[in-house]
Amino acid sequence: MMMDVANDDFDETAEELFCEEELIDDHQSEDERPKKRQKRIILARRDADGQLEAIPPTDSMWWHIYIDCPQANDTRWLNKFRRRFRLPYQSFITFVEEAKANNWFPRWTGKGTDATGKKGSPVELLILGAFRYLGRGFTFDDLEECTAISEEVHRCFFHKFIEVGSTILYDKYVKTPTTAQEVREHMLEFELAGMPGTFGSTDATHIVHEKCNWKSRRAHLGGKSKHPTRTYNMTVNHRRRILSTTRGHPGSWNDKTLALFNTLMIDIKSGDILEDNTFELLETNSDGEIVAVKYQGVWLVVDNGYHNWSTTVPPFTDTVLRTEIRWSEWLESMRKDVECTFGILKGRWRILKTGVRLHSIKAVDQIWMTCCALHNMLLEVDGLDEPWDGVSVPRSVWEGEYSQLDDEDCPMALRRILSPDEIRNYDNSDTGVRGPLVESDSGDELVDNDEDAGEVRRVRNLSLKYFRSKLVEHFNIKFQRHQVAWPARRGSTRPGLVADS
Repeated sequence: MMMDVANDDFDETAEELFCEEELIDDHQSEDERPKKRQKRIILARRDADGQLEAIPPTDSMWWHIYIDCPQANDTRWLNKFRRRFRLPYQSFITFVEEAKANNWFPRWTGKGTDATGKKGSPVELLILGAFRYLGRGFTFDDLEECTAISEEVHRCFFHKFIEVGSTILYDKYVKTPTTAQEVREHMLEFELAGMPGTFGSTDATHIVHEKCNWKSRRAHLGGKSKHPTRTYNMTVNHRRRILSTTRGHPGSWNDKTLALFNTLMIDIKSGDILEDNTFELLETNSDGEIVAVKYQGVWLVVDNGYHNWSTTVPPFTDTVLRTEIRWSEWLESMRKDVECTFGILKGRWRILKTGVRLHSIKAVDQIWMTCCALHNMLLEVDGLDEPWDGVSVPRSVWEGEYSQLDDEDCPMALRRILSPDEIRNYDNSDTGVRGPLVESDSGDELVDNDEDAGEVRRVRNLSLKYFRSKLVEHFNIKFQRHQVAWPARRGSTRPGLVADS
């Protein structure tokens, strides 16, 4: 009997609590009642003595400025919109239309209602909030203040946004070349610079994960930061277009470990992709004649933190030969493509620079892949993904002040080519500056693998030392012929090369 009374008291208390926090549908039976949480509303007074009123999203500041009455014909307004949300206004409109047409966010773009029977929050404001969160490192509470949409709604939408960005948008805009025809469009700039056979440079960077789980914290401590980080290995072409990136790994992993999880690197090394690509290198035969030798495959520009593979070629760090120093200086300048891309990404999407304040490791990886996809999307919008053939094309605002890049870097690189008195090791990737590494001669002898002069040489079957010596020889021949040019987007930039005396 006492047990029955206690159960009744418990049921009474539970019912009271339930009524306070949930909405009860009287038309349904007790067993069929779904749990519906009350919609969070934003309250404010219109004057000091007024009553608290609910502010709808359609009465928020952002709604009036950017959705209801946009100043689409005002250049100053358009520039401010781009600076605030990182994409042009017209691209935002296109993005919203595409999201609605493909039902990317069914909870907010569908015809249904939320748990209280009310229509969902305007998806336009939620998308603007997601771009502001990525671009300027806002908090969800900041977005609530600007849109009159609760921070919890913004949080739920953002997780859906980065899920779409890391899958649909990533697959659409980040395309890894797998055939000779696909890779040729990325090789033009490297061929102009006297480095045929390569299509991109690879390096790793770190992204701070502020709310990393304490169980994973130790493995994620690495790089220059004292905070837990996720590290990503990325490959870009000379036009800063991202061709491939790994998913995140613990920040304590180095480049050699990351390379083993880089699908692009491994597939090139094993010959699974791009093995049908061919290119020629000039060299001097035994008779003193300059001949062209055909090679098969591709290679990537890297620093000295990677494996000694012929498909990943770094600059020299322990040479006194002028030809090798000059080639290394030029290669280091070309490798700055990936460093510049890291700077552009972290300048455009401030969350990558200041750190991710979400708990899930999966969310950090999704944010990175979403930012990579949006970066490539904006390259297409600005027309900056076209080959650098010297014809004038539009200039991106992210080449200068916004991404903290220095336009004088390239001319300085050309001046260093003519007087290579010092080996330099640039590293802006947050993975740390690597000291000079002395290559081991064991297993890496300078041999030609008994290849006949008329036979095609497979890059992946050669040793790094041998293949790199052939790259240096080819570059030196081109250099003496005045056939080496620095790739330029606008006009030709030739260094006025002079043959060695």
